[in-house]
Amino acid sequence: MQQQILAAWRVDLVLAATLAGDKVRVEGRNAYPVSALPAIDISAADEGIEPLSGGRGGLATLHREFLVDVTSIATGEQAREQAMELHAQIEERMGPAAGGVLPGLLIAPPRLRGIRGQWDDAATQPIYIVRGMWLCRYLTAEGAPRGPASHP
Repeated sequence: MQQQILAAWRVDLVLAATLAGDKVRVEGRNAYPVSALPAIDISAADEGIEPLSGGRGGLATLHREFLVDVTSIATGEQAREQAMELHAQIEERMGPAAGGVLPGLLIAPPRLRGIRGQWDDAATQPIYIVRGMWLCRYLTAEGAPRGPASHP
């Protein structure tokens, strides 16, 4: 399910026509040349699992909370402003006010848990990164992490 969720985020953000255009990658931040910025990187973070019920056939329905790291990356004299604007576009598209995204995968809209902006000191050119951590909630059957489970 995690890979399905990350892939769905990518498709949705490409369709949103943000400043990054189609430069939205899953797990690929280090692969961007400076000329390809601004861009968005989506990666997996921590996941918590809690059993909800006995489920069907003796298998529990599992409630999973999965953190998705969505990073806006920009360069140039306006790098900070561009990265912040890109993050705002992501938040408008993916947040609860957007009316629900990732249909069929999540049991509730993603929730923004925190934002951190920083300059990339290792870069040869000014690069600013805004990292947004999003909480995604979904259900699976015990022993079946690749597909959604219906609510118990």
